[in-house]
Formats: sequence, C-alpha cells, structure tokens
Amino acid sequence: MKTIHMTSHIDLKELLKSYNRSMNALVNIQIGYDGRVYILLSAHIPERIQGMFVDTKANTEYSVIRLSVDWESGEVVYHELLEFGNHNMNFHFIQPIGENILLLGARCIYYENPGPEKNAVIVDVMGNVVKEFCLGDGIQDCIVTDSGDIITSYFDEGVFGNFGWEQPIGNCGLIVWSQNGEIKWQADSNICDCYALNIDEKNHIWYYYYTDFNLVKTDLNRDVVYKPKKQNEGFSLFLISKDRQTIIHDGGYNKHFDFFVETIEGERLNGYERVNFVYNGESLLDKMCSFRSSRAVFVDSQNRLFVKDVEEL
Repeated sequence: MKTIHMTSHIDLKELLKSYNRSMNALVNIQIGYDGRVYILLSAHIPERIQGMFVDTKANTEYSVIRLSVDWESGEVVYHELLEFGNHNMNFHFIQPIGENILLLGARCIYYENPGPEKNAVIVDVMGNVVKEFCLGDGIQDCIVTDSGDIITSYFDEGVFGNFGWEQPIGNCGLIVWSQNGEIKWQADSNICDCYALNIDEKNHIWYYYYTDFNLVKTDLNRDVVYKPKKQNEGFSLFLISKDRQTIIHDGGYNKHFDFFVETIEGERLNGYERVNFVYNGESLLDKMCSFRSSRAVFVDSQNRLFVKDVEEL
C-alpha cells in the first residue's frame, strides 16, 4: 500500500463560522487555474424536486471563501470572503476565469420561448454580472483553463436529454467553450456519461467515461486511450501526479472513498496498488474531495480541510 502524508489542515467549520456561515451553506470546493481554493456557499440550497431532480432555480445569495495555500507545506496562507449577491440560478460549480469568477449550474431547462435558461454567469469579484449564457443541461464537472477556456463534462441526462431538451447541447459528453460561451471543441468518443474530468499542467484534457470505461488524454488533436483496471470501474475523480507518471483515482462503484494508483507507462497503465491518505498516523475518512491536475483538496469526517500537491509516488 502506498501512503500519502498530509502535513497540515484548517478547521473548515471554524473558518465558515468566522464569516458567519455554516456547513449547511457549503455547495462545492474547487481548485482554480490560479492555484487557489474556492469554497462556494449558498444562503439557501433548494431541496430536490420529488426528492430526485435538482431544481434549476435557487433565487438566493451566493458567496465564496477564497484560499491562498502553500501546496508544498499544505498550509493556508490567506483567506477572504467574496460576496456575489442574489442570483436566480442554482449554482453548483465555481471557477476563476481571468480576473472574474464563473458560477455554473448543473441543470437548466429548455423552454420554447424564451429559450434555454442561462446557467453560466460570469461575475466580477464584487458580484456584478459581466456576461451570462447557456452551457447546457446535465453538467457533471467544470474546469476553466489559464487561458479562459471552459471545459464542461456531462452525465447521462445532459447527453440524452431531459428538462425539455430534445437535442441536448451536451450530447457529445464533453465540450470546450470560449469564455464567451462559443463551442471550440467537442469530444468524439461515444460518451454516454462522462464520469470524471481533469487537466494536466500542459493543459491536456483527461476524461473517463461510460460505457467503454476508457481514460482518454487529449490535446484536442490527438487522443491517447488508457484502460484502467476493471476492479475500479465507475470511478468519479482522479489526479495526475506532477511527474505525470501515475494516476490516483477512487475505487469506483460503491467504493468512492477508497483510492488506488496506476502507473503511466507510455500509452498504457500498469501496476495497481491501494493508496492511503494519512494525517498524524491516522487514515483520513474523506467526506469531500476535489482534484485538479496533481493537486487535491480533502475534507474529512471531522471537517478538517487538507490540501496536497502529489508530485510523485
């Protein structure tokens, strides 16, 4: 078994409390192209429709706690609260885009008139709307690159349609957009559900999808297709070590809080071993995690937030 040692943490519950926020306000945690950690907060998270379907509307106030971190030591260097005011859409993703912030809802309805809901809203740091547009329904994940391109992956309802969509925008499963909401590239991999998405330090896009269970690396011109071990089919997130020699992914269906490493050898994956994330000799029981490139953010069952840059294994 491989071991990755976490060396420092911050109490997430206390951090939110210092800004008069509670854990119930937590929507998502993501890492930006700028290396900062973004904690998306909502004053009101809508209940699911019939206990199943995500509401597209929230009509509530949003804010973010932005962390500047030392990825080597795992320490939080600085944090600040940005308040974005009231917005109608139910947002699930947050990414810096240039000097601004992208807020994105996973779901949006297509209406005959006036057309689809605009689930992507770019705001400045004061919350003023800069632009808004539609990036489609059924969004599984979102990454914004350092050049401002927006990458969106789609789960099955975004591929096949729901919420009024007969021809879903996300029917290809993966799209690269300009910061103005124009399509620049679409995947051609027969994706039914894009389970996991990442980007390496050379801006290669990596994605893992159903039904082929392939892991693909692309520079938008050439694809390299890897076959991860069948034992972990259905994994939902992965990182690429900084030396680009290994990938770490979760354990797949019913094992999303177990982690495993596979070695990248040319255009093949070899080796297979369990990975344990440890703090002070204690295995972390993860509650939430987010990966980008080789960087990881973990929140454990005690609401401790850890950051780690996995350089090599």
